[in-house]
Amino acid sequence: MTKRFGFTLAEVLITLGIIGVVAAMTIPTLISNTNGAQFKTAYKKALSTLNQAVLMNIAMDDTDFSTLAEDAATGETVPDGSLSDMLINRMQSATDITDSYFTEATAIGAISYGAGVLTCDAENIVADSGSPCEGQDVGDTVDIAANTTFTPSATTAKVYSFADGTSFGFNIESTNCTDSTKGTANNVCVGFIDVNGATGPNTVISCTSGKEGGTGDDATSGACQVDSSGVTDIYPVYFHGQTVEPATDAARAVLFGK
Repeated sequence: MTKRFGFTLAEVLITLGIIGVVAAMTIPTLISNTNGAQFKTAYKKALSTLNQAVLMNIAMDDTDFSTLAEDAATGETVPDGSLSDMLINRMQSATDITDSYFTEATAIGAISYGAGVLTCDAENIVADSGSPCEGQDVGDTVDIAANTTFTPSATTAKVYSFADGTSFGFNIESTNCTDSTKGTANNVCVGFIDVNGATGPNTVISCTSGKEGGTGDDATSGACQVDSSGVTDIYPVYFHGQTVEPATDAARAVLFGK
């Protein structure tokens, strides 16, 4: 009787085929999760860096976002006291990449800010305020589909790149940013963090389950959740006073999620 050692060609081919199928099913998920973790880390770092920049500006010049002057379009002289002026003075690596950014990152489109539920207070129920709370009582809540929509472009925004590869874009009309109330229709102190510059996917973060302003655990209408495979590279932010903060539930979910 002849003893056989090793595997036949058919057995090897079948085994390789199984390994290939498993790899095809799992590798994209692993890559997505890895990218998501990198995006999340870069986002948290960028938020911290921007908040540190305004604190440094307070220490050096005793000014913050509440005293901002309107910025200038790309190519024009940077006005004193503008956000561009602050970034250039406090972040040595800040480089204006507006023109090249919007040439490469053309898929951003409109960004919605502040979707969710607004709790009315004494300030935002004033008549003729333009707030969704107008005519409501203090403590009432109103649904906000999206109180601010901003479409970044080379004429409406500026984008600065930093040494770590992240970038920060903002509305050049942002002035005197004192208002942290998310329901005011004229709140223009909005921007976005792009954790990898003009490199794709250039997708604004969104809920993978639940919705903006949702509550509870319902997968469709519950609280906004972002799973690891849904973490993308663009995060809407508000800036006001001495603070840069997430401007949507999805951006908050990534910041505070595990």
